[in-house]
Amino acid sequence: MNNIFQEFEQILKLYIKDDFIKELPRKWNESHRFYHNENHLIEIINNIEKNPDFKYLNVYEKHALLLAAFFHDVIYDPKRNDNEDKSIEFFKASFKNDDPKMINTVCYLIETTKYRKKPLEKLANIFWKADNQKFMKGYDELIKNEQLIRKEYNHLSPKEYKEKRIKFLESCKGLFNYNVDKDLDKLIKYINEKYK
Repeated sequence: MNNIFQEFEQILKLYIKDDFIKELPRKWNESHRFYHNENHLIEIINNIEKNPDFKYLNVYEKHALLLAAFFHDVIYDPKRNDNEDKSIEFFKASFKNDDPKMINTVCYLIETTKYRKKPLEKLANIFWKADNQKFMKGYDELIKNEQLIRKEYNHLSPKEYKEKRIKFLESCKGLFNYNVDKDLDKLIKYINEKYK
């Protein structure tokens, strides 16, 4: 994809105020983002479109997923733990239509990314899988992502980072499959040895 913001600009314009559309590229390319950046956004949109259920969705559902992708990490500060809530606030402020159903759907989709639990509802499941697809790509990809995430959390001491990161990775076990769990165990071992 060339420019993800230009590619989907016409759809964004249906729902989002122009000032906020202009703000999106700046937000997604902030200097403290190494993993949660425009590449992550592109990957999520690709994952959504590759989901076998995507082709059976109506236009409204596809637009809701697209909006959720653009706004789910639009606010991202690794020093805070309310990024999803702040992203939801930003989305609500940017929305220009009087369409409470779309607002509620997109907010719900963003909300699902906060939890280490696979949602059952169709749209939420598609979005959650798209956001968590990185875990399915093998150990080498996990290590690559790990290094980017550590850069985002460079404000934490090695010890504090290790504790928080392992706690998060442990909460991911059992969500995917046996191979992913094996890769997660290997990654946890790597983090344990790297950060004393």
